[in-house]
Amino acid sequence: MEMEEGGGFGFQWHITDRCPRKCIHCYQSDSVGVELPVAALMDIADGIMSAVRGSVTINVTGGEPLIYQYNGNGNNRAVFKLLEHLATFDNLGELNIITSTYSIDKDVIRGLKKLPELDYIKVSLESRDSHINDMIRGVGHYKTALENIRELIDTGLRVIIMATLSRLNYQSVSGLCELAEELGASGVIFERFVPLGRGAEMSDCVLMPSHWQEVLAAIAVITNVSVDDLRPYKAFWVYGDSVSGAPCCLGPSSMALMPDGTVYPCRRVPVPVGKLPKDSMEHILEALEKYSSAPQRCFDFGVDFNILTA
Repeated sequence: MEMEEGGGFGFQWHITDRCPRKCIHCYQSDSVGVELPVAALMDIADGIMSAVRGSVTINVTGGEPLIYQYNGNGNNRAVFKLLEHLATFDNLGELNIITSTYSIDKDVIRGLKKLPELDYIKVSLESRDSHINDMIRGVGHYKTALENIRELIDTGLRVIIMATLSRLNYQSVSGLCELAEELGASGVIFERFVPLGRGAEMSDCVLMPSHWQEVLAAIAVITNVSVDDLRPYKAFWVYGDSVSGAPCCLGPSSMALMPDGTVYPCRRVPVPVGKLPKDSMEHILEALEKYSSAPQRCFDFGVDFNILTA
């Protein structure tokens, strides 16, 4: 058993809003915002990495990050330029990419293989039941994702499955963990659905405490960890019979960086605290500090931001 509080600084970098899928639980609305050129993203990266002391974990995501500024001509995907740049920093602790695997092909896999600093490819999958998964992520996603996961792993890349749990799929914990074992994936990350963006239309699917208790019970059986030990944590990474738990990490150790440079304390707390590169990263870190002690209810019955905006 390994329960981790985490360390260093970490953030999700949403480099694009564009995504061909219309997942019903998506935090985004249907509108597509500003997408900065890769040179601007590299400059922003320079500012972040020079301002943060200690190791930095970066999860590059979207939208669908693999279609960032992609014009369809072979493998000239700007996302690789950004990933290659991020890999040059001495204080890079971990580099991951979060994808639905849309548009992954042999050229993309070759490009990913050229990045030894890339730790994990995190692939979105909501259930081992293809009908449940495709109800959430769109018809055909399950089949395509499994084919791509197999090819990524066969090529030697490390894959983690990611699931967002709502009332539609919260009973999928055991099945997804079994599937990860069969595929040779590096486990499953489980997070809770929060009704934002397009997902606001399914606010009645937020997990109730009794549903979350079932999730904890399922994880406890797989990992031989007591439910009481799991209860303080808000998300889990289950790998084999081990588990790492993540608490709410609001504060100066994390953020969500949006495509236009806007910074949120968390993707589930869309309250701007600044904008890069207009604001310095030092200013952003100071702004994030005030969220450390704010009571968090976004994992309970919806999202209550009143305390955060007062």
